[in-house]
Amino acid sequence: MSTPPNLSPEQINAFPQHETITGVVERLTFYSAESGYTVARLTRPRSTELTTIVGSFANIQPGQTLQLTGFWRDHPQFGPQFQVVNYRETKPAT
Repeated sequence: MSTPPNLSPEQINAFPQHETITGVVERLTFYSAESGYTVARLTRPRSTELTTIVGSFANIQPGQTLQLTGFWRDHPQFGPQFQVVNYRETKPAT
């Protein structure tokens, strides 16, 4: 990926690095039927901690395996969260 020209280091750091994570939705913490905004907890392979994911989802349910693209952010009250930009349901590996 190339860096846009004429950007300061602060501006470059303002663009979060996107990454992809996969996991199983453990539970929905918050869901808005009006906007689709959802806060959910995800179980990831090789991790003992649940991951908080946030974003707009059409219709996710506990037990679904999702592949999520987004970026990490640190919420001042709720701690680290994965902000989802794009997602798709995948079939479980087992």
